[in-house]
Amino acid sequence: MAGAAATLVVLIACGVWNRQNYLLELETQMALLRRDLQSVSLKNTDLEREIERMKNLAFEKQTRREIETAMSRMRELPFRKPVRYRRMAKGDLRAFILSKLRAQYTAEEFCNYELALKRIGLLPRQVNLQDAVADLLSEQVAALYDTDAHELCSFADPAGGGLRNNFQRMILAHELVHALQDQNFEFRALALRAKNNDDAAMAAAALVEGDASYQMGVYLRENYRAQEILGDLQLLFSQRTDKVLSAPAYLRDTLLFPYQEGQIFAAELHAGGGNAAIDAAFANPPQSTEQVLHPEKFLGAVRDAPKAVALTFKAGPLWKKLHENVLGELGIRSFFFDLLGVEEAARIAEGWGGDQFALYETATDKWVLVWKSVWDTEKDAREFFDALERFYRERYGAPDPGAAAISNPPQKKATPGADAVFFSVANQRQALMIRGKTVLFLDVPDIKMMQLLLSQLTRVM
Repeated sequence: MAGAAATLVVLIACGVWNRQNYLLELETQMALLRRDLQSVSLKNTDLEREIERMKNLAFEKQTRREIETAMSRMRELPFRKPVRYRRMAKGDLRAFILSKLRAQYTAEEFCNYELALKRIGLLPRQVNLQDAVADLLSEQVAALYDTDAHELCSFADPAGGGLRNNFQRMILAHELVHALQDQNFEFRALALRAKNNDDAAMAAAALVEGDASYQMGVYLRENYRAQEILGDLQLLFSQRTDKVLSAPAYLRDTLLFPYQEGQIFAAELHAGGGNAAIDAAFANPPQSTEQVLHPEKFLGAVRDAPKAVALTFKAGPLWKKLHENVLGELGIRSFFFDLLGVEEAARIAEGWGGDQFALYETATDKWVLVWKSVWDTEKDAREFFDALERFYRERYGAPDPGAAAISNPPQKKATPGADAVFFSVANQRQALMIRGKTVLFLDVPDIKMMQLLLSQLTRVM
């Protein structure tokens, strides 16, 4: 009996153990099955995403072809070779911009450019020019055409779902006009990279960007899809504007001018002669922002060309010219934007005829800035002189009456048609003088040097 009982216990125990083992094994298998099902589900999700991405890329490729065809037709120019597209991560844009700046300017050249803008009063002393330009463009650029690599760069979309709203297609249309320009005109013949004439560079940029902006607008009007307005608004409101709104007027104007005023300029050309008139402008481009702001000065039988301004004086021994440039009507308008407001600043700048400024470093590490401008009429020159005097009073404080004796002719209309105002700030001496249609500004280390330069420069005023 005891033996039978023992055998029964063993059998029951074995049965219990086998049942428990079976349940554990079953649970394990169920866990493995769940894992496999989850893996299959993940693989299916990844596959679905990949299929969706491929569909989006195919859609994007087809849309590109359609917009290429449309822009070639609208602009009446052929694509002479396939457009090369490149994806760029938005986070890489700033480094790309800096690389372009460094390819155009050495570190010393850019530093001197910044210093010159600060000395003349266009750039606040605390602004780092290179960082400010890179920040502005990084914020505002939605796509770009690289004229060096001949590539159209758009920003990477991991889902490949671009070109599904009006805004994105409009931007592509704009950049495709640049591709057409690149393939049909000689970009390098334009003054886009002029280091010593910002005015001519801005005029050339206005032609290039104005053409693309005008054609982009035509494309949008012909292909606008009202059902996509919510997506358009979402994109537009997601665009940051902090940098452009807080930028110094000169940087903001030089960023926006080619697009806004350039588009108006291109529309005027197109209205008068269609695309052929724009083509002719690429062969003989505007020379100044004045011609862009006032298209009649470009389109007239005789163009109102900028007057050449010579800074005729003998530089001191061991002086080093750091930078020279031309501000033009746009630059002078920007000069007075904060002080006088948009309309008054534009009115003051309208009579511009030509200008030139140069910054030197002396043998004793001092600065010499000479800026000379010529105006269409004596009235225009007087209005500019008065506005500039007000600008420098705001910057330097009250004029220095003790410096009147160094002027030739003396200060405050001692002879008809002559006027001069002097300042003394930060171990430098400043002089502002008008004679006829010419206005002269000097920023020099001492009175002796000012007397020397005035005696030379006023001979040809």
